[in-house]
Amino acid sequence: MKIITCLLTITSLVFTACGGGSNDIEKAKSVATTEHLKRYTEAISHDSCQGRKPFSEGADRAVNYIAHQMKEVGLKPINGDSYFQQVNIISSRTRCPDPMVLKTPKGKIPLDWLEGYTAFSARIEPEIDIDNAELVFAGYGIVAPEYGKNDFEGIENPQDKVAVVIVNDPGLGSDNTDYFNGDIMTYYGRWMYKFEEGARQGLKGVLIIHEDRGAGYPWSVVRASAQSKMYVDSDSDAYHCPLNGWIQFNAAKQLLADNGYDIDQLIEQSKSPDFKPISLKSTVTVSMRNTFDRQQSPNVIGYIPGSGNTDESVIHLGYGAPINGDSIINGATDNAVAIAWMLEMARCFNALKEKPRRNIVFLSPTCEETGFLGTKYYVEHPLFPIDKIAAVINLDVFPLWGENNDVTITGYGNSELDDTLAELAKKYNRYIMPDPDAYNGMFYRSDHFPFVQKGIPAMFAKGWNDNRKQGKEWAKEHIAHYWAETYHKPTDQTHPDTDDYSGLLQEVQLFFDLGYKLAQDTGYPKWKPKSEFANVLKR
Repeated sequence: MKIITCLLTITSLVFTACGGGSNDIEKAKSVATTEHLKRYTEAISHDSCQGRKPFSEGADRAVNYIAHQMKEVGLKPINGDSYFQQVNIISSRTRCPDPMVLKTPKGKIPLDWLEGYTAFSARIEPEIDIDNAELVFAGYGIVAPEYGKNDFEGIENPQDKVAVVIVNDPGLGSDNTDYFNGDIMTYYGRWMYKFEEGARQGLKGVLIIHEDRGAGYPWSVVRASAQSKMYVDSDSDAYHCPLNGWIQFNAAKQLLADNGYDIDQLIEQSKSPDFKPISLKSTVTVSMRNTFDRQQSPNVIGYIPGSGNTDESVIHLGYGAPINGDSIINGATDNAVAIAWMLEMARCFNALKEKPRRNIVFLSPTCEETGFLGTKYYVEHPLFPIDKIAAVINLDVFPLWGENNDVTITGYGNSELDDTLAELAKKYNRYIMPDPDAYNGMFYRSDHFPFVQKGIPAMFAKGWNDNRKQGKEWAKEHIAHYWAETYHKPTDQTHPDTDDYSGLLQEVQLFFDLGYKLAQDTGYPKWKPKSEFANVLKR
């Protein structure tokens, strides 16, 4: 049985601007213990929770456990006496009965499903057939006026065209941070953006060319998520392309070669603002057979009322792990630890004699691994006004290796939160650093991102690259091993005899300080001027 771990933990903290004394704050932090963190983590990642797959008995067990712990901690429920915010979800399962056929001037290129291509659609249609749709090479599939770039300009009759696009963005491999932020991926580079933009353009479909470094993961990750998708069930009449999908790099290379183009040269040409789409003398044919199931999966939400009668808030995030095989992926480090982190932070805030002015909301959302469905729903149905959320704090993927000297910020340079965290970290003899692997777009791959899209600054950080006992080289080697052998695999389990929760306790203390400081400020943290989200929300 395949198990998806999709439970998220968003801790939404809403604070106000009066505060207790330093003794009260330090005493409140002292209630956090590694024993509590261990107990929470082991319970949430236990086999009985079945990887926290939505709609399963294991998921029910997990969310009921979290709700019970919220009650034990002293949080108020969101809905009467219930901690649940139900999210209506459509689960879609896709099967492609035949190969995808790319018909070129030199013949046909058949691609086997899951080996050479994937295909799916957000349309709620049991049968979707794409018959000899014209292919257009559309560079990176980007419309970015601030860079003078429109990869779709001039495409006629888009409803009849399928765009073939490159993963990532034109800055990949570049040191020029003035153009698509250089080697640090922008949202324009994410696969989700490319499908969204294809829909805005009214295209029949979008096929992304997979490449390991540009995507940030191998083909196996694309394949693993190809058959099952989930969507928030809504009344929206938004347009969705009939075809979304991926093709292997070598298939795209042959397609372009059959049309007289070299793929490496086209990739270079596509980086220019002057690039224009190229109509290929080729077509694509593919069929999809879809089945659907409508169910509910809950966000779990508790809060501490603020002392200042305000409706402002701050959000903390953490969640579970996905599928990759036929056994339970317990998701201990991705991301039961963040649920433990959230609950222990809630314990600390509740221990304050004088509560912060702003409300403190702890949100554990559903279905992060299937497209942030819980957070997408929450930002449209928030407990407190979305434009009054001061900031989002997120912890995601945290191995239990003990204390760290660093605080690695994913999304570094986006907001003033970086500077605030840098000052707070000094108290613990820690320093901040940018994510050295920012090219992989991890900032857009975790549950804070739906809030970022609404213009709410987010802090997504953790100790990771400089282990306090073992050093940087040891950390580098263990990070590589983690991605290869543990991430999204059944090996992501607790190890009671060797797990060291002291590093997780560090994060409880540091991010309590950050949340508390945000609670005392009367203003909102600002985006930095060059951030791609600086102009989303004016307040």
